[in-house]
Amino acid sequence: MRISERKWLSYIDVQESGLVNMFDITKVQELANKMNQIQLTREDIIYIMKHYGKLKEKYGIGGVDIDIKSM
Repeated sequence: MRISERKWLSYIDVQESGLVNMFDITKVQELANKMNQIQLTREDIIYIMKHYGKLKEKYGIGGVDIDIKSM
């Protein structure tokens, strides 16, 4: 499976918002869509959770003011 940088950054946006429990996959999906118009699937989220360290090395961890909607 491949996770795009857009999906990764959307996941990080949700995480950094502190608005949802990241284990509540349905809420993570809803908030990612609401915040960034990104469709994260259940499989995407589980993959990100399992490979978080690898994806963090590849894409970074956010903290940068990037408008991912324009990517």
